[in-house]
Amino acid sequence: MASSSDYDVVIVGAGPAGLMLALWLARLKIRTKIVDKRSVKVLAGQADGVQCRTLEVAHSFGFVQRLIEEGAHINEICNWTPAADGGLERTKRMPDNEPGTSRFPHVVLTQGRIERFLLDAMRDFNGLGVDRAVAPTNMTVDPALLTDFSPSSYPVTLKLRHLSEDEATPTQVGIANGLHRSNVLSDDEADAMHGTREGGAYALAGEEETVRAKFVVGADGARSWVRKQLGLSLEGESANSLWGVLDAVVVTDFPDIRLKSSVQSHGAGSILVVPRENDLVRFYVQMGSTDPNGERFDRSSISPESIVETAQRIFQPFKLDIKHIDWWTLYEVGQRMSPQVTLDNRVFLAGDAFHTHSPKAGQGMNTSMMDSFSLGWKIAHVVQGKASPAILETYGLERLKVARELLDFDYKLSRMFAGKPITSDGKPVSHEEFKKFYESIGKWASGTAVAYLPNMLVAPEREPRLAPGLPHGQRFESHAVVALADARPWHLADRFLSDGRWRLVLFAGDVREPQQRDKLEQAAAYLDSSAGPLRTFTPADDDLDSVIEVLTVISDPRTSVEPNAFPDVLWPPKKPYGSRSYDKLYADDSSPVTPNDRGEIYKHLGIDAKTGCVVLVRPDQVVALVCSLDDIGDIGSFLSQFMVPQQQ
Repeated sequence: MASSSDYDVVIVGAGPAGLMLALWLARLKIRTKIVDKRSVKVLAGQADGVQCRTLEVAHSFGFVQRLIEEGAHINEICNWTPAADGGLERTKRMPDNEPGTSRFPHVVLTQGRIERFLLDAMRDFNGLGVDRAVAPTNMTVDPALLTDFSPSSYPVTLKLRHLSEDEATPTQVGIANGLHRSNVLSDDEADAMHGTREGGAYALAGEEETVRAKFVVGADGARSWVRKQLGLSLEGESANSLWGVLDAVVVTDFPDIRLKSSVQSHGAGSILVVPRENDLVRFYVQMGSTDPNGERFDRSSISPESIVETAQRIFQPFKLDIKHIDWWTLYEVGQRMSPQVTLDNRVFLAGDAFHTHSPKAGQGMNTSMMDSFSLGWKIAHVVQGKASPAILETYGLERLKVARELLDFDYKLSRMFAGKPITSDGKPVSHEEFKKFYESIGKWASGTAVAYLPNMLVAPEREPRLAPGLPHGQRFESHAVVALADARPWHLADRFLSDGRWRLVLFAGDVREPQQRDKLEQAAAYLDSSAGPLRTFTPADDDLDSVIEVLTVISDPRTSVEPNAFPDVLWPPKKPYGSRSYDKLYADDSSPVTPNDRGEIYKHLGIDAKTGCVVLVRPDQVVALVCSLDDIGDIGSFLSQFMVPQQQ
């Protein structure tokens, strides 16, 4: 029996990209359906690197501590090269991330655990789960409804089919049915044992379902069904290099087995070592080259044993004894992406459905999740009537640029690991060049330096820059501040929870100065007026900070001014009781808890401690606009380009 239902968003694919999007939409109470053809989530292997920026985002959703506690921390990278005596020698040590990159580390943890954290957070926010063993079979878009964003308009129709157990059981190279359990923790056991869908009991195999949606997002991997429905393909090239990947428990005398290490041998190839949780180590082992004429490599010729044997040759004279293999696979290095990411801003692509590359840089899962982090709040703003549908154009503008940069980075890095020349003179890359390249892209690889060009949601830079440390289009760089009311130290961006709100940060300067105090009073009066953005874009029945939250940071000592001396709009009352929002006011000062540790946020961000500035931050923590307190009216003008005024 066929059934029919309506949703604001339907997500196809429950990997990291799909789950990050579902998490956003669950948090913002958007009617969402997420389907996946697999009967269970990933349990072993797959992606594992979680970069600093991704941890910042995880913090904004409330599960970063689970990542930090369970994951292995990547703090240092070591390069090993052939020694004159025929052995190997360590030639370089360098930090994995430049000091000060982020308050969070780079961690490594199996994709299955990361999916578990996302699923748990989805459930906690609004009970959203994944409908598993479900695959789309047909998609149509009604052109007459494309520009109709009324509540009753659902322009995309999907037909879904519920799969049999055999159809829905995932397969993996070397692992029976993809259900290898040696690395499964207790809260994943139900998935491993029963495979029941998280949204409820299975429908009968073969049963069909019709759903209508305002938006559909394809997060269904490199062989994306959704992408094929759009008539798009991944374009790019292959590096003709074949790599084997193992997650294993090892006994070895190699001294850097718990550090991220690249090892280049005399003639046996290269290997990348990545320490993992639960005493595991991941090895990326160069197995040779694929046919340059484009013929498929015979994967059956590669086995876990052949990968281990190659790794042992590369590591000589060190001993490498593989005691247990948790997971293994093969991949061919290539860099490909779709030239488009949307059909009429109603159907979107994210993650591997949009771009694919090698896994050695630890970017795939991170970039995929950041695709969704960029898209989720924009769709929610449109569904909730907060913003014009025109903001959806910015998804492609922003993420296509990131994907191109990623593929270029991965192309160069893959050839360096493989020992191939990338320089114009055709000579192999020296170890010094490798180090220089890695250092040059370190911050970008961490995710903290990804930059969007000016668009509807990112204003052009103004000169002179009032906060050089907060470039337009980049994530807000956080530093410590102290709350005026209770002297508690905070990282300022810890206040930027992923709850769909914009943040307006008033760096008020030294408010002991009468002139500066007057500027703050005038800025507050504008924000509290009927013409200001708070009242213009906030529904009358909501708290004044429900769409745009104002945070104030003064540069003078915390005890130099009383919290209740600030204008009401800067610490507004909360419904229903009218209690005050003391968590809006901060100082660039130390706390009694950390008396010798002042964050110096003004200094780090290059903000004048006397005159300050105003920073508008998007719901995805990206800096949209920096202006002076005198020009705070520009905030309202900027938002008026795409935000929808609410009934007062």
